[in-house]
Amino acid sequence: MNGFLSGLILFSSFAMRTPNDPDIIKDDYEVSLGFKSKSVYLKRDWERELGQNYIDDEVWFEWTRGILYVKPQYVNKTSRNLQYGKMDTRYKKDWFSIGHTVFYSDDKIEQGTSIGIHRKKTINAHFDLETKFDGYYFRDEVLGVDRFDMEDYVSLNWKINDKLTLSNIFDYNDIKDKKYYTFKVGLEYKL
Repeated sequence: MNGFLSGLILFSSFAMRTPNDPDIIKDDYEVSLGFKSKSVYLKRDWERELGQNYIDDEVWFEWTRGILYVKPQYVNKTSRNLQYGKMDTRYKKDWFSIGHTVFYSDDKIEQGTSIGIHRKKTINAHFDLETKFDGYYFRDEVLGVDRFDMEDYVSLNWKINDKLTLSNIFDYNDIKDKKYYTFKVGLEYKL
């Protein structure tokens, strides 16, 4: 268990904006708080958008053994009316992965093929860059319907000191034809 939680990082971000609707007088906001390591990710967002309050959750963990990894994930984005569970099992070699995904949403189980690219690059002693792309292909043979979901993630990190990092994050998702993205600046603190 100690190895599973080693390198645990606390992260947070805050955003505030004027609502697009001039009739709403309260400002919109988003507060994110989470923990992550190489194998675990837990995040909660508290958000007010156009006067409506939402709570979004994302939880996953990754178990890797040699060239195989298994990653169960749960996402509940009340702000997008999107809730699902997903189980990835993939062959992973260096920065590339391919495998099988089981997707559960709206009381329906789908199975498909998944691919991924994950790269990390240290630029210098203070900067590093991380990029991820995951694609999921699902086909409903009965209805003859195809769907391609994807998750893209880019993070440019500035290491302020051994414990504190400033992160610029771009996260784009297209899941079940619901597209959304986030661009934020956040702080990470290594515990």
